[in-house]
Amino acid sequence: MKLLSSFFGSSKKNPRFDKYLVVPDLHGTYSVYAKVQKYIKENIKTDTRVIFLGDYMDRGEEGMIDGKVFADAGSFFTIRDIITLKKWAEENGISMIFLRGNHEIFFENFFIDGSISAYKQYPFFQNSVKALEFVMQKDHQFAEDFIDFLKSLSPYHLDRKNGYLFVHAGIDPELRDLHSQVKKGSIYWIRDKFILSKKRLPFTVIFGHTPFFEPFIKKDKIGLDCGVYRTGYINLLEINGSSHKITKI
Repeated sequence: MKLLSSFFGSSKKNPRFDKYLVVPDLHGTYSVYAKVQKYIKENIKTDTRVIFLGDYMDRGEEGMIDGKVFADAGSFFTIRDIITLKKWAEENGISMIFLRGNHEIFFENFFIDGSISAYKQYPFFQNSVKALEFVMQKDHQFAEDFIDFLKSLSPYHLDRKNGYLFVHAGIDPELRDLHSQVKKGSIYWIRDKFILSKKRLPFTVIFGHTPFFEPFIKKDKIGLDCGVYRTGYINLLEINGSSHKITKI
């Protein structure tokens, strides 16, 4: 199939895994993230790869940082602990992949490129930035680790053997290769054109970004986002070869 070889030909070589744990959008909901982290540390072994689908921050929970109340302290606490979790995984031989979501693009533009466009446009982003900047001014190591984390994010992960593509938002069914998807930003932003398309894809796309009341499950698409900042829970997807299990926590 030409389309299949075109997409697969764009992938980097990676060690093969048959088992995955997939974590969708967290959006600074630290009370939920703490449960996710506990689940990972108690259940995940070296034969399982953990993939986070992006959107770690924004719209997070109110809280206190060093005696000061912030409307979105949750984004700081969540990303702080994700960075620590990443180091723990490396030390314990657990494979983890952290994808870039559209909200990470806001943070990259602001903290790395100096753009204030998203800051001026989105009050929720302002709330996240205020908490992060408060910490970064005091804790230079966190500031360095945070920027390094943003720079390390992957646009997607493709499992050729089992036929899974892990992305933040989805793919444009009309574009012929993943390089074009990344360049045009489709994988970070797309919604209806991907979700409503009847065009059969050559692999199963695992995605977040668009909230559903229940997991969106089709033959070639699995959407996990549930709007955690509103619902207070998250859908974890466990994959073992061709079998799937969703756990709500």
